[in-house]
Amino acid sequence: MYANNPLVLELIALLKAFGIKKVVISPGSRHRPLVASLENDSYFELFSVVDERSAAFFALGLIQECNEAVAITCSSGTACINYGSAVIEAYYQRLPLLVISSDRNPYFLNQGEDQMYAQSSTFADFTKYHAQLPIINNELDKWYANRLINEGLIALRSHGKGPVHLNLPVDAHHGDSITVPVLPKVRKITHNIYSRSLDWSGFVGRLKDKRVAVVWGQSVNSSERLLSAVNVFLSKTGGILLTDKMSNCHSQYAITNTLLVLKTIKPSEYESLMPDIVISIGGNYIFNNELKNFFRQGTIENWRVGLEDKVCDPFRHLTEMFEMEEADFFEAVSENINSEAIEGYREQWLQFSDLPVPSLEQYNELYPIGKLLYALPENSDLQLANSNTIRFANYFPIKDSIRVNCNRGVNGIDGSMSTAVGFSSINDRPTFYITGELSFFYDMNALWIKHRSRQLRILLVNNNGGAVMYDLSSRPTDNKYPVYLATGHDAIAKGWAETQGFKYIAAHNKAEVDEGIQQMVDLNQDTPILLEVFTDYNDDGTAASEYFSTLDRRTFSEKVQGKLSRVAHRILKK
Repeated sequence: MYANNPLVLELIALLKAFGIKKVVISPGSRHRPLVASLENDSYFELFSVVDERSAAFFALGLIQECNEAVAITCSSGTACINYGSAVIEAYYQRLPLLVISSDRNPYFLNQGEDQMYAQSSTFADFTKYHAQLPIINNELDKWYANRLINEGLIALRSHGKGPVHLNLPVDAHHGDSITVPVLPKVRKITHNIYSRSLDWSGFVGRLKDKRVAVVWGQSVNSSERLLSAVNVFLSKTGGILLTDKMSNCHSQYAITNTLLVLKTIKPSEYESLMPDIVISIGGNYIFNNELKNFFRQGTIENWRVGLEDKVCDPFRHLTEMFEMEEADFFEAVSENINSEAIEGYREQWLQFSDLPVPSLEQYNELYPIGKLLYALPENSDLQLANSNTIRFANYFPIKDSIRVNCNRGVNGIDGSMSTAVGFSSINDRPTFYITGELSFFYDMNALWIKHRSRQLRILLVNNNGGAVMYDLSSRPTDNKYPVYLATGHDAIAKGWAETQGFKYIAAHNKAEVDEGIQQMVDLNQDTPILLEVFTDYNDDGTAASEYFSTLDRRTFSEKVQGKLSRVAHRILKK
């Protein structure tokens, strides 16, 4: 029997999944739920050492002899800090010592609670990993606890061995009954490092008859070798490739308007599009939130591929980490595939992705962005600011020879123009940068940088404060600009741009935009150019929603249900 404490159950199940059998126990009452559960499971080999100082060194002896990870566990209070000397020794000997210190509810720290200090950071400077585990009250807590424990147990042997500290809060140690007959099924995240000796046939076996989606984010080196390897993999599996413009990935198997597809599919269509296995590479993508919400509706298995060694689990279904070059992974897997590709799955995605691009009949912020993207010359570069700029840019097709970059790592408005200037300063291709005016004025000193290229072209859309932040439904009609939320203003870029040597062009209508873009794409002009397009925030505030209304096939009740689900998710997250 095991304790009816979900955190203890999660921890014990993962100890078994990672093959950690030996546990050195020092007596105490706070870790009663854990110790009583271990005593009732014959899988574990338990040792009792009263003095925590000796117990930890005793465990080092076990590790030296058996060459396995060994756990030590103690009660709350000063018991934990007595492990210190041995933990430091394990750190410099590189021994996989797992410290499990029981503690009280972290809410009570420094509130006069008995036997309590900041235990979680006790060994911060000489452990490979340390974590404060959460008390599990809901599914989000459970996912977080599972992720932290996985991270810690992976770190015991990843990139060299060493000690790990998990601080285990036990809210009511005498209140937990030992009545659970079977451990729960838990998710183990496996960390694989590239080697030809890896059981690639085993991974291929798990792909057989499965629907596969590859998610390609930004900052992946889109080499010919990698693209070829991914194409071979997708051709053999019948899978689909989900991308956006930042991926700079051009494949016949790619869905390039993933953002729009995810925004417009009906809940009744989820099943036909939901993959069984998702292989993710690279960093962020513009459809990040939509994809997380979609994948969390299913029971997918997520494999993460790349040279990063940290657990990144945005879909909350991560099971495999492959720390290796992406091309090595896809080549190795593809070499071992000998089964038939799944039929029909890719075709479903292609069918749903056949969506019209925005009409440019109306004059709003979509107009200059769409017009410039259509006009971009071959073999040029596109830099994008965040918020609506990057989203709208993904609504329109561009030529495959155009490289796209955006500071999407944290998705802030600061520094995008400075990045574009730095990019263009050592680049012999023309660089086009699209931005809204809040990002522009926030980063206006970028125009002052003396290293800028003469082939730099800036499209600035100015709607007096950022239409994305206007709440048009509740703004008083007599208040022209929201005072605080959107920072309404009447600033223009003309004086500063001309002072810094830019050719400045202003546009207030379609004809002036068209003329300005013609000048921007005229590469015979050997001077930096800034085209400032003035639009109305009322028109801009509804531009995207009007476009979506032509695409969205969901019923009213489905839209309401989707909104309620998102609200419930945010409440649970809090």
